Amino acid sequence: MDSFDPRTYRDALGQFATGVTIITARDADNNPVGVTANSFNSVSLDPPLILWSLSKSSRSMPAFEQAADFNVHILASDQDALSNRFASRSADKFAGLDIGDAGPPLLEGCTARLRCKTRYNYEGGDHIIFVGEVVGYEHDEKPPLLFHNGDYADKKRRIAKPDAGVTSAPVIGKADDVVTYSSSDRIATITLNSPDTRNALAENVIAALVDALQRADNDPDISCVILTGAGASFCSGGNIKQIKALTADQGMSPLELENWYRTHIQRIPNTMDAMSVPVIAAVNGHAIGAGCDLACMCDIRIAADDATFAESFLRVGIIPGDGGAWLLPRIVGMARASQMLLTGEFINAAKAQDYGLVSETLEPAKLLDRAMELAQQIVQYPPIAIRKSKRLLKDARDVTLKEHLDQAAIWQGVLQQMDDHREAVDAILEKRPPNFQGK
Repeated sequence: MDSFDPRTYRDALGQFATGVTIITARDADNNPVGVTANSFNSVSLDPPLILWSLSKSSRSMPAFEQAADFNVHILASDQDALSNRFASRSADKFAGLDIGDAGPPLLEGCTARLRCKTRYNYEGGDHIIFVGEVVGYEHDEKPPLLFHNGDYADKKRRIAKPDAGVTSAPVIGKADDVVTYSSSDRIATITLNSPDTRNALAENVIAALVDALQRADNDPDISCVILTGAGASFCSGGNIKQIKALTADQGMSPLELENWYRTHIQRIPNTMDAMSVPVIAAVNGHAIGAGCDLACMCDIRIAADDATFAESFLRVGIIPGDGGAWLLPRIVGMARASQMLLTGEFINAAKAQDYGLVSETLEPAKLLDRAMELAQQIVQYPPIAIRKSKRLLKDARDVTLKEHLDQAAIWQGVLQQMDDHREAVDAILEKRPPNFQGK
């Protein structure tokens, strides 16, 4: 494993997505143990700390509680069999693997491996939270093994037929790309760039958007994202011609269509929900169908005063396949969400603000300036605290108050040990601007 260079490690964090993660150690009798991690996350870069959790009911809990060190493995996309083995109650998960005789076992063929020293253990409700300091790492160019909605996402990826009008995702950043990416002063701007289709979510657009979102979230130098659309629309939703082609031209079965949704459009809400960096939607023009849902996936939504919103799925005889029926009621309430979905009505920006769908409306020419102003207000704060604040809000949707308080206490314990916390307090007391370092 590579000798540890914190700067190189920081750069590496942005080069791979966190997929299925296995943690290994040795018990008091030097027997190897391994589990699939819950809630794996990087929480600090200086010192380099990672956090993961394990259920108190796990048979491996005693081993990890006494272990002085452990190894983290982010599995590659061809390691689904290994993932299944460690997710099972197999008597010997390490059978046939070359793991050596001492130290936490190292699994071969992974996207990334991290060697860690145990720093802290915290109570976390029905879980124990483990914090480790990274002392060694290595990574490969292999794509990670991703798990979404009950299956391995890349194992069900359908290769489009040549006549389907689908192209591979472009390299992000060129002027003619379907999604463009730029960054400055800790702010990334992601722009849907297919104005000829009103930024419809075709397959190549979905892939490029997911790549851009993951790129921003994996970059420790980014603390806020602005998402907008080029031309006269934010996003007109799904590409109707492409959706028609799935059945009319390609003759996909119900099961194949189900898999298409899981491995294409649903990648966007899954990616957005996993992000720790906040996202501001600057909604210009139309936000229709999946475009309205895309705005709902963002943390803050502002709109031009000529913007239009609609949950228009029934107009084409389908339902929201991207999480809209889950997202919208949480934002505008069940009554208004039901009215929007069941009538398919178009609502203007003023009504969207009255509903709470957006927080502000303003002249189109001022939209991006206001989004940038909001982003600048966000990025003035400590980078890691920004990300943890967003995750605390997101995770609070689905846990009890007790679980939420446990999570807040754990993260507060980590954040208050960081240099940025001390710098924030000193800057207030000394009446000067703070200088945060992300550590």
